[in-house]
Amino acid sequence: MSWAEKPRIALRRVNGTVSAGRAQIPVSVPPRRVLLLSLAAICIVIATLVTFTEWTDRQRRLAGAFNQASALARVLEEQMANLFHGADQALLGIAEGLRGRPAIGVHDPDFEDSLRRRVENLPAVRALFVIGADGFITQDSDRGTPRRNLADRRYFMVHRDGLAQGLFIDDPLVSRSTGEWFVALSRRLEGPDGKFAGVVAAAVDISYFENFYAELGLGTNDVITLATKETILVARQPASEDRIGERLVQGEGRSILERMLEAGPVGVFEAESAIDGVRRLFAYRVLPEHPLVVLVGLSRDGVLAPWRQSALVAGLATASAIGISAFLWCLAVHYARRDAEAQAALAQTAKLEAIGRTTSGVAHDFNNLLTAMGGALRLLGKRLQDDEHAAKIVEQGLISLEQGRNLIAQLLNITRQDVKMVEVDINTALSSMVTLLNSVATPKARVEIDLAPDLHHCRVDPSRLGAAILNLVMNASDAMPRDRGTTGLIVISSSNDPGGSPDASFVRVTVRDNGMGMSPEVRRRALEPFFTTKGKRGTGLGLSQVHTFVKDMGGSMEIESEEGRGTAVHMRFPRAERSEETSALPQENQ
Repeated sequence: MSWAEKPRIALRRVNGTVSAGRAQIPVSVPPRRVLLLSLAAICIVIATLVTFTEWTDRQRRLAGAFNQASALARVLEEQMANLFHGADQALLGIAEGLRGRPAIGVHDPDFEDSLRRRVENLPAVRALFVIGADGFITQDSDRGTPRRNLADRRYFMVHRDGLAQGLFIDDPLVSRSTGEWFVALSRRLEGPDGKFAGVVAAAVDISYFENFYAELGLGTNDVITLATKETILVARQPASEDRIGERLVQGEGRSILERMLEAGPVGVFEAESAIDGVRRLFAYRVLPEHPLVVLVGLSRDGVLAPWRQSALVAGLATASAIGISAFLWCLAVHYARRDAEAQAALAQTAKLEAIGRTTSGVAHDFNNLLTAMGGALRLLGKRLQDDEHAAKIVEQGLISLEQGRNLIAQLLNITRQDVKMVEVDINTALSSMVTLLNSVATPKARVEIDLAPDLHHCRVDPSRLGAAILNLVMNASDAMPRDRGTTGLIVISSSNDPGGSPDASFVRVTVRDNGMGMSPEVRRRALEPFFTTKGKRGTGLGLSQVHTFVKDMGGSMEIESEEGRGTAVHMRFPRAERSEETSALPQENQ
C-alpha cells in the first residue's frame, strides 16, 4: 500500500465503511435519532411499568382498607349484640321477678338493691328502673332520683299502646335526672289480667360507646359510628355531642348510607362525611334483631399516605434513572462527536501530509524544470539583445518563471503540519495569497480582497489560516453555476469586529461569493464532518476542518447563505494583546 492511499482509508473508516478492494463492509453505527428514539421508548416503558405498579398498589391499599373496615365493623357488631343481649336478659329477669311479687311496694329496698347488683355486671348500663302504668318510676337502681312523670317518653308510649313486641330500643335521649345522653332499652310489663302494668327499662350510657371506641386506637381522621337504621346518630368517635339524636345527613334527600341499607345489612362505600367533611372508606353492619348500625370509616388520605410516599420515592427514582440515562446518552453523543472530530482531524492531517509529500516531490521536479527554463531564457536573452521586442518577451518569461517559484513556495507553506501560533497581520497574509487564490478560482470566478485599514493583529497558525482561506475559496468556486455566462466573484474582506470600534476584541475575515447558495437543510448540516453535496468529488471535511481550526484558535464561525444569493462565511479570531513580539507572517509567507 502506498502512502497516498492512507488518507482515503482513514476517510472511509470514519464515514461508516471500511474499503477492502471493491467490497464494502458496513460498520453498524445507528444514527443519533434512532438512539434517541430507542432511549425515549425505554424511558416510556419504564415509566409505564412504574405507573402501572403504583396504580395497582394504590388499588390494593384501598381494597385492603375496605377489608380492614369490614373486619372491624364485624367485631363491633358482635360486641354490640352481646352488650344489648346482656341488657335484655337483665330486663327479662327483672320482669320475671316482678311477676312473682305482684304486691311489691314502691322503691322496695331489697328489690332496688338487686337492681344495683345487676347494673354492676352490665358495664354499658348506667341504670335499671321500673315505670308504673301511671308513668312514674316505682323501682330504680339510682338513689335520690327526682319524681318525674315519664309517660311522654316514646319508649313508654309504644309499650302502653301495644306498638312494640319484645325489646324496644329508642332513639338517644337526655336524662331528666342527670342531664346525660342515654339509649333506653325497654320491655312491656303486664298484670295478671294481661293489661299494661308499666315498663322495665335500662339506660345505656352513650359515653360508654365513645370511650370503648377510643380505646381501639384508630388512626387520625378515622371514625366509628353507632346509628339507628333511620341514620339517627347514637354515638361517635371522635365524639360529636352536638349531633347526637340527629340524622347523619341533615336536610332533604337520602344519604348514601340509607341507600346502602336498602340494598342489604352489610356493605362498603366511599363518601365524604356530612359531619366533618373528611372523605372516608366506610364499612357498615346492621345488628341482628336490633335497629342499630355499626359504621367504621377509615380516612382515605390516611390509607393512601404510605402509598403516596412510596409512589413519590418510585417517581423520583424513575425520574433519576431517566435523567441519568439521558445524561449518559448525551455524554455518549458528546464523545461520539468528539471522536468523529478527532477522526476527521486525523483524516485531514493525513490528507495534508499526502498533499505535502506530493507537493514536495512535484516542487523538486518543477524547480528543476524552472531552472532549465530560466537558463534557456537567459541564454536566449543574450543572443537577442539587439532585438528589443524579443528581449521584452524573454524578460516577461523570466518574471512569470519567478511567479511560479513563489506559487510553489506558498503551496509548500500551506501544507506544513507544525502548529505555530504567532501574531499575524491578516491583511498581509491575505495579500500574499491573492495570486494563489486566483489560480484556484479560475476560470469559474475571480478573487478580490477588501482589507480594512488599521486592522488589529491576531494570534493564529499561519499555515492553517492559509489552508482555511484556500479551502473556502475552493468551495466558493465550486458553488458557481456552470451555466452562468459571466465569471463569478469571490470577495475576501477583513475588519475589526464589531464595526471597526477601537474596543473590538475580534478580527473578522469574511469569504463571500455570489454562487448558488445553500438550502436551509444544507446550511444546518454544513459543518457536520463528511457531509457533502458534491457526491464522490467531495469528502465533506472542508468546512468542518475550517470550523475546527477557528475553534482551536479561540474564535467563532458563522455561515450566512440563501439559495440563489450566494454564501458568506465569517471567521472571528481573538485580537492579539499588545506585546514586544514582531507582528508578521513567517518569512516564507512574505
